[in-house]
Order: sequence, then C-alpha cells, then structure tokens
Amino acid sequence: MTDRREQAAPYVAAAQQARNAGDFYDALLQQRRAVTLLRDAGDRNALAHAIRHLADILVEAGRASQASEAVTEMLTLYRASPDAQPLDVANALRSAAVQAEAIGDNETARAFWIQARERYAALDAVFERMTGGPGNPGVAEADAKIASLRF
Repeated sequence: MTDRREQAAPYVAAAQQARNAGDFYDALLQQRRAVTLLRDAGDRNALAHAIRHLADILVEAGRASQASEAVTEMLTLYRASPDAQPLDVANALRSAAVQAEAIGDNETARAFWIQARERYAALDAVFERMTGGPGNPGVAEADAKIASLRF
C-alpha cells in the first residue's frame, strides 16, 4: 500500500496551486483531503505542517475564526514533537499570531509574535542559506507586527 504521505502530496500541491490562484474553496478542499490522509500516516510533524497550511488558508479566505481549532491542534502537535524542525515551529507560531490578529485578539497575537520572533532569531544561519544574504525576514516581520499591534 502506498504511504499516506505520498498519497497526500498531490493534494498538498493542488491546495497550494489553488491558494496561489486565490481559489480558497478548492485550496481548502484539497488541503483537508491531505490532512485526512496524514492523520493516518503516523507522522506528527507532517500532520502539524499540513494543519498549519489549512489554518493559513482559512485565514486568507477571511474565515479566521474557523481556523482556531486548526491552530490549537497544530501547536499541540508541535509541542508534543521534540524532533520538530525549528523553522516549522517558528512558522507555526507565526501562523497562530496571524490568526489571532485576524480575529482581533491583538494581545494573543502579540504573545505569539514575540514567541515567533525568538524562534526566528535563532535561525539567522538558516535564513542566510535560504536567501543567500544577511538579514532575517522572520525577525523583521515579527518586529514590524509587534510594533504595529494596538491594544
């Protein structure tokens, strides 16, 4: 039988393509299919990553309040996974911050942005490899968001 992660891959790709095209209905449909398959894969990190993208799509689609459950599950999975990649954890905290901000919970958003910033700050070398130069876009975004949040 084909590995569930392999089965989920085309759905993840289709979801990203639909998301890029602004077709959030199809993006949600495809990403939910991927999440369903990954629930049976036994890979907590892959599931958390897929759920993060599901939450991000919901927020982008203007349905941020519906993303709360996905954000909670994603964070729970990452916290229970000591082998989670540091960039994945930072990105998960960023997603939680974006979702909290989208529903108007600026206090929670600020707390998540601070946590994300701390995680991103530890990844300067990773960002230099990814971008080919100095600077850390994760830290820069977090700093800008923290400064702009109003209470």
